[in-house]
Amino acid sequence: MVGQLAKRRGARAVGIAGGAAKCAHVVDELGFDACVDYKAHREPKALVAALSAACPGGIDRNFENVGGAVLDAVLARMNPFGRVALCGMIAGYDGAPIPLAAPQLILVSRLRVEGFIISEHPEAWPPALAELGAAVADGSLRYRETVAEGLAAAPAAFLGMLRGEHLGKQLVRLA
Repeated sequence: MVGQLAKRRGARAVGIAGGAAKCAHVVDELGFDACVDYKAHREPKALVAALSAACPGGIDRNFENVGGAVLDAVLARMNPFGRVALCGMIAGYDGAPIPLAAPQLILVSRLRVEGFIISEHPEAWPPALAELGAAVADGSLRYRETVAEGLAAAPAAFLGMLRGEHLGKQLVRLA
C-alpha cells in the first residue's frame, strides 16, 4: 500500500519481495517502478548490488517492515538525510536479535530512523480510511488477500506469513 500511495504522489517506488512471482506482482499489478527479489540475492553484497541497480539515484525514503539483511542493504543505499519509517521487523519475529551490519551509516548519512505503531495515531485514521476506501472503490489502489478458514487454521496461516508463503495480506476468517 505504501508504495502505491507513494506512486500516487509522484514518487519512484521500488519494492523488495521474496521470489520472482511476488516481484512480478509488485511491478505488473501494483505499478511499482522496480522490485528486488531478495531470495535471488541472498549474499549481502549481491542484495546491495541489486538494490543499487533498481535505485541508481540512491534511496530517500524507506518504509521498513522486515529488518535484518534487507534493512542492511537499504541503509547501504540511503541518501544523506534520508528517512526510514520502521513499522515492522519480521526478521526478528522468531525472537532472535536482529543486529545492524553497519549502524554507522545512520550517523554518516545523517538518517532519520523512527519507529511507529499505527494505533498510536488515531487522528490519522479517518483521513487515511477515506483516501484508501476511495482508492480501493475506484480501482486505483490494488491489493490481494490470502484467507485461511477458521481459528484452527490461524497458527499455520501465521507461520506461512512469516515464511512468505502467500501473496498479499494473510487473513483468518473466524465466522
